Amino acid sequence: MDGKSHVIVGLFATGVTMYATKNDSMTVPLIVGAISSLAPDLDHHNSSLTKKVSMPLKVLFSLLFLAVTLFIVVKTGKLIYSGSWIYAVGILILFIVCVSWLRNLKTILMLTGILIAVIGWFFFYGYWSIFALGLFVAVSSRLKHRGPTHSLYFLAFWCGICYLLQKDLMINGLWLAGTVGYFSHLLADQLFTKQSIKWL
Repeated sequence: MDGKSHVIVGLFATGVTMYATKNDSMTVPLIVGAISSLAPDLDHHNSSLTKKVSMPLKVLFSLLFLAVTLFIVVKTGKLIYSGSWIYAVGILILFIVCVSWLRNLKTILMLTGILIAVIGWFFFYGYWSIFALGLFVAVSSRLKHRGPTHSLYFLAFWCGICYLLQKDLMINGLWLAGTVGYFSHLLADQLFTKQSIKWL
């Protein structure tokens, strides 16, 4: 299933759940449900959520590496001129490796997850939902498609993140919306795709 289909299923399931539980707040839980319905596919480089999260930061990291390039060109020129060839070549090889990593959206996603976790830890201390979300994104980006992210273990992990988010934002229904949205993705993949998932 594609991202749009998962969002439609996730929104429907979340909306029905919020209505059935007579939740006062609908907008934020529906947004959480929609994002949650895409979260399991963070393990795929071409998924909707991976692209949306990775592309802006790819631009940012590219600009940073452009600045680093100019610095290295100047520094390497000085090193070569002074006779330090080995050091200069080492810097260039390291730079080429870093640039090749940035071509991979899953690597960008991992760096994004680490960045979110660091921001959560240092700037929003006490808001564990941000740190946990960054950890989820970073770990998911390194896993194979339809592996652990499409299991009950990661469903429980995501449910925990949404519970912390509900606690931090003090908006009722977020953990339920997140759980339903994530579960709708797993169920849809199990029922409507040829390749089944491993629940455990």
